[in-house]
Amino acid sequence: MKENPILKALKSFGKTLASLFTFGKKEVPVFNLSEEAVLSPTRVIIKNFKRNKLAMFGLVWFVLMIVFVFGGSALFPIDLYETEPVLRNTQPGTGYTNVPSELNSVGVETISTGITYSVALGGNGKVYTWGVDVNDVLSVPKTIAAENLTKIVSGDRHVVALTAGGKVYAWGNNNFNQAEVPYEISNVLQLETAVDILAGDQFTGILTNKGKLYVWGSTLATRLDIVPKEFQGNIKKAVASSFNILLLDNNGKVGIMGQSGTPLETAMPDYIKDGSVQLVDITVTLRTAAGIDKDGKLYVWGENFNELLQLPEGIENAKITQVTAGRAHFMAVDSNGKLYAWGSNKYNQATIPSELENEKVTYASAGFYQSYAVTESGKVYGWGNNGFLLGSDEFGRDLALRLLHGGRVSMTVGAVAVLISTIIGLLIGLISGFYGKWVDNLLMRFAEVISSFPFLPLAITLSSFLQGYLTQTQKLMMIMMILGVISWPGLARLIRGQILAEREKDFVLAARALGIKSNTIILRHILPNIINIVIVSMTLSYAGSLLTEAGLSFLGFGVVPPSPSWGNMLNGAQQSDVIQLYWWRWILPAVCVLIAALSVNIVGDGLRDAMDPKANEK
Repeated sequence: MKENPILKALKSFGKTLASLFTFGKKEVPVFNLSEEAVLSPTRVIIKNFKRNKLAMFGLVWFVLMIVFVFGGSALFPIDLYETEPVLRNTQPGTGYTNVPSELNSVGVETISTGITYSVALGGNGKVYTWGVDVNDVLSVPKTIAAENLTKIVSGDRHVVALTAGGKVYAWGNNNFNQAEVPYEISNVLQLETAVDILAGDQFTGILTNKGKLYVWGSTLATRLDIVPKEFQGNIKKAVASSFNILLLDNNGKVGIMGQSGTPLETAMPDYIKDGSVQLVDITVTLRTAAGIDKDGKLYVWGENFNELLQLPEGIENAKITQVTAGRAHFMAVDSNGKLYAWGSNKYNQATIPSELENEKVTYASAGFYQSYAVTESGKVYGWGNNGFLLGSDEFGRDLALRLLHGGRVSMTVGAVAVLISTIIGLLIGLISGFYGKWVDNLLMRFAEVISSFPFLPLAITLSSFLQGYLTQTQKLMMIMMILGVISWPGLARLIRGQILAEREKDFVLAARALGIKSNTIILRHILPNIINIVIVSMTLSYAGSLLTEAGLSFLGFGVVPPSPSWGNMLNGAQQSDVIQLYWWRWILPAVCVLIAALSVNIVGDGLRDAMDPKANEK
């Protein structure tokens, strides 16, 4: 069959044309209809945005911050009025209860706990320390390495050790000379021998073989250096709380020294005071005391804070061999090795680990907010406050927890303010640009009047004037309203300019010719064409609102403590000692504000580039 001449000529032309687009052995097709698929504007924007790695990084980081702040604050509630002054300005760190594994093999003589650390005297006579260092307490002096130690105790920020020969060593915080033996006490020790030691909040004490107690350090306010005459010379044991020292004499009678009028004194039963019930051991929390008699019966008195007077089930019929106290919780061990714990459980210090349920406990030690137990097999368990990941503030509050809840406040204020300003700006911009004439003139003059109001002076004036009249929630609403109502003119002008250009286009003229209502034209035909500008403006304005709220709260006219926000958490930066010594109190909230504002700005810039028609043509 003879080939058609016309078809033959077309094939020849096609081969010649294809040869013009041949590079080496690879042929480039002239037409590739598979790559000419039409993308919708939304997909084009998403595709362009994904290409911007910096914008994607900012989006991911901002989403993570939202999840972290709102999810974390929902999972971990906060008590705004709860403080722990003894834990103030604790540096970031964990591991308060991470007992050295070596103690499990060498045995434990004593364990004592400070605010962020613990010390132990091992069965081999060696001193072990763990936790987060404060005032170099974890650096044990080399001079005591060769000494035969019999006991070691810890105050809040210092440690005291006693040798078999009655020699006393101390190290750590020495603001009130509590970490060094005074000259007059040294003279006493030449005549008497120290047989026991105690340590409290910035004070130290020794008990001598003559039944006398000597205390030094921070004692002026509480008069802890004045020992009752009826007890001095007959003291068997002394235990310390923050403001008092509880005394037990050789006759089983209990006395008290230090701050007067506390529940330890006023609520002490008469049969404890006069020695009708002869106690053989005592211990004390902040304002509650406990003791056991020779038959192992437990007695508790003082303040019922954290239900310290409510004994755990089964303990009343048990024979108690040891009782120990932390700052707000008790632990006791009975003759069968069963461990009891009750009182404050804020840091789970009164929650006995499940591993100890079937173990026989031979020794227990309750510290400030930590608890320890040694089993019959020699294994040491520790639980309770294991530290603050991001440190604590000047009131001993967990900074990580306050950053979570403060971030929720700061980010919510910024979001609501932007939403208000966007709604107002969008409405006024659409009306002004579409209708023009006297409506445009009136609305733009009104926008200029609003722009003339300075936000910070107005917010500060209202905050000062309404101080005491508004609740915290009402004050937050006021800040959000002021931020939103004052910041809309910029967006309104931007939208007006776009509307002036859009309303003259053919599709708008066609819609008018068809008799479509103005409201429908604005909302269904013009608004979709300018929505990209609105979205970009919202992201960029959000960062500005976030920074404005932070600045206002930093100055003290926004969110007021104890309610946290990133702004008022920066208040510490106004004090030179905080900047020098407690960097986590101002750097961490500042970093949160910086990251949140920066990530939103990056996302806004990425959206602006992705929605730019010129960028789409590249």
